[in-house]
Amino acid sequence: MTMLRIGVRNLWRSKLRLVLVAALIGAPFFLLLVMQSIGDAVQRQTETLKQNVNNTLQMRARGSMGHVNMVGNQDILPQDVLAKVNGVEHVARVEPYLLAMTPTEGHNFAMVVGVDPKDTRRLESHGEAGNPRILFGRDLAAEDRGKPIAIVGQGVAKWAGIKPGDIGRATITLDLKRTHPVIFALDRPPVTLTVVGIYASGYVFGDMQLFVPLDAFRQAYAVPEGISWLYVRADSAENLLAVERQLRVMLGDAADIISPATVAEFQTTATAAVQRLAAGGIGLSAALMVVVVFFVMLLVVRERAWEIGTLKALGASDPGIVAGFLTEAILLCAIGALTAAVLFGIWGGPLAQLVFGLGVSPFLPSHYSALANSLSLAPRFGAATLAILVGACLFAALAGSAWGIRQIVRLSPMEAIRHE
Repeated sequence: MTMLRIGVRNLWRSKLRLVLVAALIGAPFFLLLVMQSIGDAVQRQTETLKQNVNNTLQMRARGSMGHVNMVGNQDILPQDVLAKVNGVEHVARVEPYLLAMTPTEGHNFAMVVGVDPKDTRRLESHGEAGNPRILFGRDLAAEDRGKPIAIVGQGVAKWAGIKPGDIGRATITLDLKRTHPVIFALDRPPVTLTVVGIYASGYVFGDMQLFVPLDAFRQAYAVPEGISWLYVRADSAENLLAVERQLRVMLGDAADIISPATVAEFQTTATAAVQRLAAGGIGLSAALMVVVVFFVMLLVVRERAWEIGTLKALGASDPGIVAGFLTEAILLCAIGALTAAVLFGIWGGPLAQLVFGLGVSPFLPSHYSALANSLSLAPRFGAATLAILVGACLFAALAGSAWGIRQIVRLSPMEAIRHE
């Protein structure tokens, strides 16, 4: 215990060095926390997708995309399909959607999605993704049914010149008579929608959408009945195939039934890539910690060679002296980790988003380039984070002190005194 107390006391012998070493060790600890938070956020996103996908089917009219103004794809499901599907055994939830297209610039277009405010905000190009993150303003609410309002993707907001400060006042006008190579005109008056929120989906195409209340969509596009897409959620993944069989028997050739699979693509591309990069960042952080501890403890051993020799001459054992130095190394790492944790709690979210944009996004498929904004990268300190910090502290202290410990064990009292 005496040598452990000496190790604790030695920590404070040079306050300037303590501050510098804590900063040097804290930097890789901070990087470790950032990379761990990025990997954790993407994994949570994947688990959310699994929950929304593994037990969900998509239905639309046979041979049609179901867009009410798309050339050759304007066929939609009849309204009575909704009641029929709700009566199928093991169906837990049914979510109807209506879809239309609106031209933007050149040959590009945005998607207008009519959805009940209580239902999932699914992306037209990746329908199973679900509930994009609101960046500014608010989401649709139950009291918005029938109102001419919308939440828009950040891509639509950029195209329309809508800034965060404009939320609640900014509007988007849909010209239903305007045509496009794949959009036919509708003899309907223009529709002006008040933008109440801006979202991020994680997909380039997903950010080019407008979500409007389903009743407001029906009124704007004169579609009193019918459904473009119907999402059918089974009560469990195990019952999904049984539900699909019942639907195929019930509807026959009237509908296409699709099992969404984009989550598998997301997991094998975006999730796998981010996890590899996060693991690489964590490994780099650990290596930097070891290097810092190595040089610090090597300097400490050389600086205190005379003290070590004197302790040995007085009968102190090698294990006891080593325990004192290891105590000092572990405490140095702990102070660095605590410093990093405090800074991460203050600035971790913005910096994690910056690191994701600069160091992770370039390695993802192009259609996931907007993924950073859709993730919740706010600092989180749970049991897993604490375990990682403790493990990193012990690893860096032991690995970084290994050479210094070897020098302590090999040093004889006579050599130390002669050197002095």
